[in-house]
Amino acid sequence: MPFCFPSRSTLHAHTDAPPAYGDKPARPQAHTLTDTTERLSRLRALMEEEKIDYYIVPSEDAHASEYTAPTDQRRAYISGFTGSAGTAVIGHADALLWTDSRYWVQAGRELDANWTLVRQGDEGVKGWAEWLAQDAPKGSRIGIDPTLISYTSAQSLTTSLTTSESASTLVYRSTNLVDEVWGSSQPQRDKSAIWVHPLKYAGKPASEKLSDLLSWLSTSAPPASLYFVHALDEIAWLLNLRSVNSIPFNPVFPVFLLLSSQSRTLFVDPSKLPPETLKYLADSLKLSIQPYVGVWDALSSVGKDMPEGARVCVGRGASVEVVRRLGGENKVHLLPGTSPVQLAKALKNPTELEGMRRAYLRDGVAWAKWAAWLAHTVRKTQITEWDAAEKLTEYRRGGEGFAGLAYENISATGPNAALPHYAPSPEGSPAIDTATPYLNDSGAQYFDGTIDTTRTVHFGKPTLEQKRAFTRVLQGHIAVDSLVFPEGTTGLQIDILARRALWHDGLNYGHGTGHGIGSFLSVHEGPHGIGSSVALHVPLRPGNITSNEPGFYLEGSFGIRIESVLAVKVVETRGNFGKARWLGFERLTKVPIDTTLVDWKLLNREERRWLKNHNASVRKELEPFLGDDKRARAWLKMQCC
Repeated sequence: MPFCFPSRSTLHAHTDAPPAYGDKPARPQAHTLTDTTERLSRLRALMEEEKIDYYIVPSEDAHASEYTAPTDQRRAYISGFTGSAGTAVIGHADALLWTDSRYWVQAGRELDANWTLVRQGDEGVKGWAEWLAQDAPKGSRIGIDPTLISYTSAQSLTTSLTTSESASTLVYRSTNLVDEVWGSSQPQRDKSAIWVHPLKYAGKPASEKLSDLLSWLSTSAPPASLYFVHALDEIAWLLNLRSVNSIPFNPVFPVFLLLSSQSRTLFVDPSKLPPETLKYLADSLKLSIQPYVGVWDALSSVGKDMPEGARVCVGRGASVEVVRRLGGENKVHLLPGTSPVQLAKALKNPTELEGMRRAYLRDGVAWAKWAAWLAHTVRKTQITEWDAAEKLTEYRRGGEGFAGLAYENISATGPNAALPHYAPSPEGSPAIDTATPYLNDSGAQYFDGTIDTTRTVHFGKPTLEQKRAFTRVLQGHIAVDSLVFPEGTTGLQIDILARRALWHDGLNYGHGTGHGIGSFLSVHEGPHGIGSSVALHVPLRPGNITSNEPGFYLEGSFGIRIESVLAVKVVETRGNFGKARWLGFERLTKVPIDTTLVDWKLLNREERRWLKNHNASVRKELEPFLGDDKRARAWLKMQCC
């Protein structure tokens, strides 16, 4: 699944098995136009009362999450734009929505006449913060919910506003104005249970993870006496907890965690904790439970009671409100880089790695059965993008440990495939065009792993242009997959290999080449990845998992992407220069690559061998699990021709 880095907000006794995870994943809604006239009118009336000239509505929640609960989707509510990334800025006479190129088409369809779409990333286009600093009237009061912007981003924005000619002021308000407009129709938080993620999947007891974190805290510089965790995936991983339905596509839940050597407090809705989970938290982890909404008063008390010189360690994504409640900058040690929890989570232990292998094998079986069905059916009858995506979900649902989708299905034909984050709608999605490439980027959540797979196929006779573009993408995919590199190498250094063949033809793509992936957690995980962003200066280490997904998109015509998931491993080399360890990749994805679109003349001998070996090995691994599905067996055999 293509991703724009960085992954965080730029504003800033074990049970044998978990309870049943709802097997009906969230379904995307049709891209419809929402009339926002009344909503904006009511918001502007509140702004008038508060003497606010502009109001910022970000996408994020109080945890700087990429995916948010329905009750936290304020930007979507006020603007009508439902994409996962974007920032709304509302004035008394205008309303602007910034989003990146992945969502320009979607935003154009969903925004009504009250809104102006600002194409973030276009040449000469200012970002929303720059626009407020340079274009807002002099002396403007700019409001934002202090729980929804990181402290570091707020400091940067404040500096820009005060040093610019506009001399505007950032204003924090204790309640969210969009929530006031939303009123009683705002969705309630989900009450689904939180369960203990079994050790057979997690691989390491939460008690040991907590001990490691507290040990780090005792030696941190500058020293801190407490550690506050705001990121949902970090807490879920740290405590070996999972839940469903709270956050779309992510088995996490609203929660905060405050730790010290003397106390451990979890701020969570207690109604989500069944007796066995409560017992685990109290007895095994020595955690006290406080209501989720009580976190702000608790932080205020901590700030008031801290001895002189004491500090609370917080992550860089922590909100302004966290720092304010603790008493300001002198009471906080703001981590300068990646949190120790995020770093530890990104290094998969042997149990997690084995779980990912099993999950990708099962998912490969589901994909083979689906792909065989699609290849057989699409030539006889019309299959829409939506139908194809739903059928793949149906096959996945039959797999052991299926726990819903990992993200919204991307199922795209023709020009829709040229939109990296396009998602079909139940109504109105076009039939798959056998004259153009069809792209499917989708994934499942299983109890032992998170899936992210993309393949592009063709059901007719591809044009020379389509074959050449596909082959250039494939060459980049192979270059990354087969790379051997010294320890200390970063994704920033590797990225050029994925683009080299495309560059040879003057082609490129605008998203990252790879992102980290969680173990039954978030499909996008940092801090590592592969891409041209300076944020990817983190060296790849054994145990890291990353996607490998170069692509090419010809606007209005077709799109191509090939994505497999790789685990970083130590490899043996003939030499041992500098006595450093040498690393390579283990490919986890078990899905063939379509050879119909390959221009074999462009591939060198090693690339041809790689492709044939890849498809043959996939066939060998999947066939024993296909049972009497003769169609899937025949399809797999055809991929090896």
